Amino acid sequence: FDSWFDNYQGVIVLVRGFDGTVRAGKKIKMMSTGNEFEVAQVGIFTPKMQPSEELSSGEVGYIIAGIKNVTDTKIGDTITDVNTPAQEPCLGYKDIKPMVFCGLYPTIPHEYDSLRDALNKLRLNDSSFNYEPETSLALGFGFRCGFLGLLHMEIIKERLEREFDLSLLSTAPTVVYKVTKSDAEVIHIENPALLPDKYEIIEEPFVLVTIFVPKVYIGPIFDLCQEKRGTQKNFTFIGKDKIKVEYELPLNEILWDFYDRLKSISKGYASMDYAFLGFRESDLVKLNIMINGEIIDALSLIVHKEKSYYKGRELSEKLRGIIPRQMYEVVIQAAIGSKIIARESVRALRKDVLAKCYGGDITRKRKLLEKQKEGKKRMKQIGRIELPQEAFLAVLKVK
Repeated sequence: FDSWFDNYQGVIVLVRGFDGTVRAGKKIKMMSTGNEFEVAQVGIFTPKMQPSEELSSGEVGYIIAGIKNVTDTKIGDTITDVNTPAQEPCLGYKDIKPMVFCGLYPTIPHEYDSLRDALNKLRLNDSSFNYEPETSLALGFGFRCGFLGLLHMEIIKERLEREFDLSLLSTAPTVVYKVTKSDAEVIHIENPALLPDKYEIIEEPFVLVTIFVPKVYIGPIFDLCQEKRGTQKNFTFIGKDKIKVEYELPLNEILWDFYDRLKSISKGYASMDYAFLGFRESDLVKLNIMINGEIIDALSLIVHKEKSYYKGRELSEKLRGIIPRQMYEVVIQAAIGSKIIARESVRALRKDVLAKCYGGDITRKRKLLEKQKEGKKRMKQIGRIELPQEAFLAVLKVK
């Protein structure tokens, strides 16, 4: 039911005995993976680790078997004897699948190896967290990480920054989408930038959200759930003043500001929980953000078509206030495919090139202004904008 990594003994597995015994020297097998190991030590906690001769049915203890990788020991898995294996694993085991994804990038490029090592160490003690290398045109080399939820994501990011002294830039959290391509191939997309231009069907994950709230706040709660594309499934009074309401909602909608707004509306009295239901077809589109004509893949979003124009306009406005002014104009555009749906500009900083011209021929002044104009045009062609972390956090604040 748990495990952690020891630098000298390998993975230490915490177990509960259901049937039979296990002792040092016995060969065991993980039923979910089929991996086999020889037991080096068994014991109990008193609360310190205390070695014992064997663990038998009904006892709770630990097993050390020279396991080098935490991924070989999955929580809820069944361990059996290699020589007399169990026919069926214990009921209740489910493979843990991440539901929320985001990109983590080092703000200093040469810290990429340090970030990889830090993720490796966290992975040893947290089998529910996974990651894979990712390259972004805007942010460089980083990792696409999968989490169980938003709280899990915040904890991992906080540990990376505090325990490993890393400075990180994180993209907006997203969910996994199920896409059926034109050739009937079904793929799962975790990064909005990877959504193909042409596809037949796109499906998003839905969850059943259970909300407990005092009845005085139920009206605004209904409005919030309707705004988030929710469908009411149940409504029950709990006592005289409290209500339990259930809604089916897209997981993507509750990732953003749903919980904060729920708490704000109810003055902190509402609570919620959610359970995964499955994938359902939705009318979704990819919203691209372009800066000076270049698509910033880390800011790409998959949004519902009805909300795409509003979100594109609001995000462009927020970015205009965040991106620092340059020596040339910065153009921010929101696009769906080849169609531009919103445009904002960050005005250029202007140097007074006429400061030293005290009168004289107007032709001289015109030449200086034309030269400045050409220089800014050239800077715009070769210049690159450094986006602050606030630019990516702005995505989270779009309602």
